[in-house]
This record gives sequence, structure tokens and C-alpha cells, in this order.
Amino acid sequence: MTGMEPEQLRQTIVRATIPLIGEYETLTTAQIAQEAGVSEADLLAVFADKAEVMQACVTALMESMTTVFDPAEEVRAIGAIHTDQPLASRLVKVIDILDNYYRRTRVDLDDLLPASLRNADAADAPGIRPDTVGAPGSQPSVPQDGIHSLGSKDPEIRQAVAKLFEPDEQRLRLPAQVLANAFLGMTLGGVRPVGPDQSPLPAEQVVDLFLHGAVTTG
Repeated sequence: MTGMEPEQLRQTIVRATIPLIGEYETLTTAQIAQEAGVSEADLLAVFADKAEVMQACVTALMESMTTVFDPAEEVRAIGAIHTDQPLASRLVKVIDILDNYYRRTRVDLDDLLPASLRNADAADAPGIRPDTVGAPGSQPSVPQDGIHSLGSKDPEIRQAVAKLFEPDEQRLRLPAQVLANAFLGMTLGGVRPVGPDQSPLPAEQVVDLFLHGAVTTG
């Protein structure tokens, strides 16, 4: 026996197993126990089998990723943007804030996820699918939604951006909330590619395109 309390033992095993998630098909409880520095008997005293260990790993990862993707800091930063400056300047600041958010989450994900889940597509994802754990011929996987879709879906970010449009409501063609949704969708979509070989459009150009369209006047 290790002398650890059951919950401490579970956490020790989970921490040791997370880097091994990609080896699910060939991994055994004996290998997991060895990696965790405990006996297989100790492992089986707190987990019924390998699938239960993996489920605990996925749950732990999802809880950590919820913290990683929490946009509370960014929502506060957007809310602190002064509305006495031009609308274009406000929207440029929104893009800068969201760019920092994506850089932060990418770094945190690289630290959090095992290498087997940390490829170009998987690292851009908001969660892990626990439904695949223990399924024959499968391993835990990450959906392909992408980090850059998160801001456009988060209601607090959408609401904070909408408030930046409100001072100009009298001259807007559409309601502030509609324009906020459109702005985030455009900003976080294909207009600003984020691949390693692609440079995003400068924030000022994105805002100018959003406010004035694609065709020059005159």
C-alpha cells in the first residue's frame, strides 16, 4: 500500500496517466501503475479498470480547460474600453484583446494537453469528447471547432462588444447586438487567418473593412 488517501492516490494516477492518453489502445493498468509509481493493486483499489482511469483523466482535462477558456478577464478589458473615442478605435482594441486571449489559451493548451492531442487542429479546440473513452478502437479526442470560434459564441463577449456600438446607435444601420455578432463572426473567421504560414490582416484593416465595406468610394 502507498499510504496515500484514496483521493490523493486517484489524483496521482490521473496526473501520471494524462500524458499517456494517446497510447490508450495498448496501455495496461500495470503500465499506468508503474508510471504513477504505485502498485497495480493500489490502482485497482480506486479505479475499476483502465477505462475508468481514462474517464477520470478526461474529466480532469475538461475541468482545467474550462478555466483556460474562461474569458472573464477579456470581458472586463472590453468593458473598460472608453466609448468617448471613435467607434473604429474601440473595435481595434477589441481585436487586440481577443488576439491576446487566443495567444494565452494556445500557450495554456500546449502546457495542458498531452502531445497526442496537441496537433494543429486539436490544440484549437474548446473541449475533449468524453464519450469516446473506452470505446473499441478509439481514444479521447478533441473536437475541431477551433479556438477562434469561441469569442463569437460567448454571450458575455458578444454583450460587451454590443455595448461599444451603443453610443453610435443613432447612425447604425442595424441594432448594436446584431452588429456585434457580425463583427465577431467576421473578425474571428476567415478574414484573419491564423495558420503558421499566414499573417492575419492588421486590426485596423479589419475594422475599416467591417465599417466601410470592400469597395472604395469615388
